[in-house]
Amino acid sequence: MRRRTFLTLSTAAAAATTLNLPTASAAAPADFAALRAKWAADLTGRDVIDPADPDFKAALGRIDAAVASSLTKLDRSTTRTLVFTDQPLTADPSVANTYVRLEQMATAWSTPGSAYHQAPALLADVLAALESMNTLIYQAGTVEFGNWWSWEIGATRPLASTMVLLYDEIPAEARDRYCAAIDHFVPDPYYMFPPARRALSTGANRVDLCQAIIVRALVTDDEAKLVHARDGLSDTWQYVTTGDGFYRDGSFVQHTWVAYTGTYGHVLLSGIGKLLALLAGSPWEVTDPKRQILFDSVAKAYLPVVHDLRMTDFVRGRAVSRSNASDHDDGYTAAEAILRLAGGVDAALAARWRSAVAGWVRRDTYGNMLTGATIPRVALVKSLAGVTPAAEPDGHTLFASMDRSIHRRGGWAYAISMASRRIAYYEAGNGENDHGYHTGSGMTYLYDRDNGQYADAFWPTVDRYRLPGTTVDKLPLPPKAGGEWGAARPATATWVGGSTLAGYAAVGQDLEAPSSPMRARKSWFCFDEYVVALGAGITGTSGHAVETVIENRNLHAGGTNKLVVDGALKVPALGDTADVARVRWAHVEGVAGYVFLSSPGAATTVRALREARTGSWRDINTGGSPTPITRRYLTLWFDHGVDPANASYAYLVAPGASVERTQQLARSSALRVLANTADVQAVAHSGLTLANFWRPGHVGNLFAGHPLSVIQRQRGRDIEIALSDPTQLATTISLRADLPGARVVQADEGVTTRRTPRGVEITVDVRGAAGASRVVKLRVG
Repeated sequence: MRRRTFLTLSTAAAAATTLNLPTASAAAPADFAALRAKWAADLTGRDVIDPADPDFKAALGRIDAAVASSLTKLDRSTTRTLVFTDQPLTADPSVANTYVRLEQMATAWSTPGSAYHQAPALLADVLAALESMNTLIYQAGTVEFGNWWSWEIGATRPLASTMVLLYDEIPAEARDRYCAAIDHFVPDPYYMFPPARRALSTGANRVDLCQAIIVRALVTDDEAKLVHARDGLSDTWQYVTTGDGFYRDGSFVQHTWVAYTGTYGHVLLSGIGKLLALLAGSPWEVTDPKRQILFDSVAKAYLPVVHDLRMTDFVRGRAVSRSNASDHDDGYTAAEAILRLAGGVDAALAARWRSAVAGWVRRDTYGNMLTGATIPRVALVKSLAGVTPAAEPDGHTLFASMDRSIHRRGGWAYAISMASRRIAYYEAGNGENDHGYHTGSGMTYLYDRDNGQYADAFWPTVDRYRLPGTTVDKLPLPPKAGGEWGAARPATATWVGGSTLAGYAAVGQDLEAPSSPMRARKSWFCFDEYVVALGAGITGTSGHAVETVIENRNLHAGGTNKLVVDGALKVPALGDTADVARVRWAHVEGVAGYVFLSSPGAATTVRALREARTGSWRDINTGGSPTPITRRYLTLWFDHGVDPANASYAYLVAPGASVERTQQLARSSALRVLANTADVQAVAHSGLTLANFWRPGHVGNLFAGHPLSVIQRQRGRDIEIALSDPTQLATTISLRADLPGARVVQADEGVTTRRTPRGVEITVDVRGAAGASRVVKLRVG
């Protein structure tokens, strides 16, 4: 097994059949009653609600409006075959949608201040609807159809919560039948798809299933089920080395191959936070010491991928294709989960988390976390009153286990999305994100003061063959190219990752293009003021052009940001195009400066386009609206031509730089491109040398004995060298640094060194390192 559990798989299998587990304590009925009251209070916010507060009043208004809308669709006929007229029970996901509405109605009935609080007519409607659902379809013996999630998670969670909210109003015999239905669809939360395709549940799915069973157990005072489901949570916060779950470097993977911190990851965090809070102080409190891994994940996995309350799109998978789930929406959910979890950790840690979230909320200029918020979310945001907001931190986080990297400096973040045999280019499924195939081809995301860059209809309107940062074969691809559910992965590429040292990074991707023979070597070297992008070995044989996209910026509905190239205004009007030869620098107003670097053979002609693009959410999601949307874009790219052979490029991006600063960078000789070939890519600047060796070789004073990534940093007599194996396949890697007179001061575990007449030979045991860097500190003279 990939992860440790408190119950062995054989125990879980036996439990799935009998569920006659020994009880953990002699719990009293009062203990279950207390937890029912606690869960109901969490759903309604009735312990904290202030109906006079405008934000709480607005939240009450929203739930009342939703209930009023549902009541207009309610079929009350004695021969009804459905509950809501727009939710036919013969079509998925109507069963789940029906229970979600019933939970919302039950919540309003239970919430002080709601217009429906304790309303007899509403209660009668909900009780009748619950009985109809059990009689018509959601009962023991029904065979699932459509998406398994709708039956096992989408329906079970709201049904269980509805029973808790209306516990004293539902006859005991009816509660037993409804619980039997849940037991039929989820006989054991450790598994999905019973009985024919029974598979171990993992990650967010495990948490959702355990939540359903824990809350369902409260309805029948079933301690065995509660304990079994509680112990199943432990599996989700163990570190893994393959497949679904948390990795030591902060990566979170779901569906085996997909970087998913931003959706499944925050669903997991939110669900666990609720359940830890529910069980705290009860006979069933979670005491697993490994839960600290979950707490550590906030700083390692979640804080790095949220910027100014935007959940970065490179960890949101197919959710980018959903019109009702922007990067801000997922950022709000993550912030809510972190605030909820803060209630169960020590005061100092909770204060850091609250300060980070307060900073996000303050800097969110595109949306408002209270807009559309539930009552519990309103209460959590209100709890930030008086908290000092934290700034976004500087630094670099390399998620080697999910082929993602994010570089942060004051006011901006630069995220890089890659793919390898370990991680999919993209995920399509359920009619979502069928055209996302190039997002893993080195797409770069610049998060800056434009807080709505990706939330403002970017995905349905952007040219999906010209995503920023990518090197793309223009070979037309069919929808779902490469397969669904993470099946679209490179067949051979393994050198993806890099090295990090003191907030600097050398990141690289051996790009094997999706469904295309095109290959390229791409590197990003991340400094304080800018990111250097090098490409080499760009070769294609598909009969189509290959392009590298420098920038493709969403200018929103009416943006007129100026493009200046080498001092001249270019493409000022919509529809304008330009080819600029021997270009030295470019500047996009309000976005960044771009400097084109001297490198043998590198492309020096930049193409520019200002255009209005129209698309719809239906184009990228079968459940989306077909309504046309138009946004303006400013695009810069290199055209490497049809079937290029060993083409290359070299440029830097300076986010937020002025025109004047961009010109200065273009004139500066401080930054040097040391190499840009299919064998090695390297740059040097102010005592820093960053290099990606695709094969053994040398650059400057560094001689690599294996494919590796390295950063050398010299400050006076002190030198630090960070090494990594991005392939994650080697047992050892080696490097010789020609530094006469150097002696080793300190070395990480697994590092051995040998002094030579020319300097130091460094050998690193990288078994188990999973692409992480190992550091050696030297002193010369």
